[in-house]
Amino acid sequence: MAYGEGLVERVRAVAPRGVTAAFDAAGRGALEASVELVADRDRIGTVVDYPAAERLGVRGLRAPRTAARLTELVRLWEAGGLRLEVAEALPLGRVAEAHRLVGGGHVRGKVVLTA
Repeated sequence: MAYGEGLVERVRAVAPRGVTAAFDAAGRGALEASVELVADRDRIGTVVDYPAAERLGVRGLRAPRTAARLTELVRLWEAGGLRLEVAEALPLGRVAEAHRLVGGGHVRGKVVLTA
């Protein structure tokens, strides 16, 4: 579903019985829309927009950032249990282009800068 203006109305059109929970992994106003759509703010969470989560009284979902967690993620990656989609790999000299891609919000996957 497309984000942006009219999101609440589009969601209501496809879910006329209502929405019981929302998970934001996109940002760009999705939390504000979620607050309009979900009655229980305890059932709304984000992994990207922590300032909005605090402002709106919804959950900011974070995993601990520790060396042990990084080691666990590397093991999971090596075992094939973690999939990372790379949308674009660009040399460091094209950092402005990478920033524009990410800022546009239409990238599926990660934008990686290479040396």
